[in-house]
Amino acid sequence: MANRIMTAIGVIFGIGVLYSSAPSAQSASKNAPSYNQDIAPILYKSCVECHRPNQVAPMSLLSYQEARPWARAIKAKVSSREMPPWFADPHYGKFKNDKSLSQEEINKIGAWVDGGAPQGTGSAPPPPQFAEGGWSHPSGRPPDLVIEFPSDWHIAANGEMPNFNLYTPLPFNDARLVSATQVLPGNFAATHHITTAVVNMPPGTVLGRGPAWPGGPITDLVPVAAKEGVTVDNTGDAAVVEDEDDGGGFGAYIPGAGARVAKPGQARMIRGDRFHYVRWNLHYSATGQPEVARPRIGVWWEHSTDHTTVERSLGLREQTSENRPLIADPAKPRNVGIASNVNPFLSPIPPNDAHWTLTGINGFQEDATIDAITLHMHLRGKDVTYVLTYPDGHEQILLRVPNYDFNWQFQYEFAEPIKVPAGSTVKAIARFDNSPANRLNPAPGKEVYWSEQSWDDMYLSSVRYTVDKDQKKAPQTQQGQN
Repeated sequence: MANRIMTAIGVIFGIGVLYSSAPSAQSASKNAPSYNQDIAPILYKSCVECHRPNQVAPMSLLSYQEARPWARAIKAKVSSREMPPWFADPHYGKFKNDKSLSQEEINKIGAWVDGGAPQGTGSAPPPPQFAEGGWSHPSGRPPDLVIEFPSDWHIAANGEMPNFNLYTPLPFNDARLVSATQVLPGNFAATHHITTAVVNMPPGTVLGRGPAWPGGPITDLVPVAAKEGVTVDNTGDAAVVEDEDDGGGFGAYIPGAGARVAKPGQARMIRGDRFHYVRWNLHYSATGQPEVARPRIGVWWEHSTDHTTVERSLGLREQTSENRPLIADPAKPRNVGIASNVNPFLSPIPPNDAHWTLTGINGFQEDATIDAITLHMHLRGKDVTYVLTYPDGHEQILLRVPNYDFNWQFQYEFAEPIKVPAGSTVKAIARFDNSPANRLNPAPGKEVYWSEQSWDDMYLSSVRYTVDKDQKKAPQTQQGQN
């Protein structure tokens, strides 16, 4: 995250230099594209989800008055294809959340800037409507339910903080269908990631007061023994019972993430009739000054109860023919808060290795439909290729990310869902660059172990899918009562 902050500072500095030479209004060409007719639609489509108040981008581009001072910066960033960020190789797959610009759009922005960045006649189209508070549902609607973390979380200015779990009661006790969710971090600069899950706590425990992690701050949101003789280990969650069919709880916050919206006719089912707590898996990084975060979860209900398909998540786990035991850094405690279905590296990344390769794989036991792929690595992440292998052996590249960027971790949502028969597998071939050639590498001369901290590394990837036969009516719900 410190790297992300430095990157942001560099971007802002570069933009400031470009800003000082913004085009003069007097130099506007009569033949140049105009903001109202030509440029606003491009910015609204691909830029303003981040470039608006209370979001991660450093300036708003929602109006001509806001966009014009940054005209030369906009041209430079889109011409280099640094902005808008998008990392899928266009040769493989089409994605509905692709924000990248066509060459025609890039040329139009360049001509607008070179022509003096005129506003033009008439009015710009209405900007996209976003709900207050940073929510980004495409409809502009606020959430039907907001689950707010119960208190501010204070983050020290310096030092290492583990990935840790805290728990809050699930605010409903029936099974409900969810059409969209979003996790807002409450502090973009200090948040490495947040994941959520719907769980039951370990047997014999209750929600009570204790350390967030061994030696960590005291909180009222951890499992504690309900009676004498019960041992509680807050350093992991192997004993926590998780709803594995909820498709990832209420979703996650990672850099670049917005609202996770299901396709029409699809939803996620949150089984409040079986599971009673929200697990907040929190990971913060020091920024050099004290920080405060208070994350929130937004929930949009699915009101249709007719044959809604429930989303699921398939984790791609590292496997080798040697079947070696899992290892972690022997000098560090076991991974705090890592979900129990995620495997650490089977071996550390060697020093100075520019092409260290890891393969994650999993398969489908039933006919299924793939909707999206998620990916998370740290600063040594280099590239990933996803290969679908059908039962008859023929293969299809689903997605290639040739230049992974830790600062923008997208969920790649397919424009057209992909049907896969039972027995198919998805394999992700990921490469890491632990060499001096990687300018983001904090320590190329050291082995790299699996850990939560950005200077170590991770590999987390999953496929979002639905089971084709899972066309059942939703259980009785009470969505309209919240």
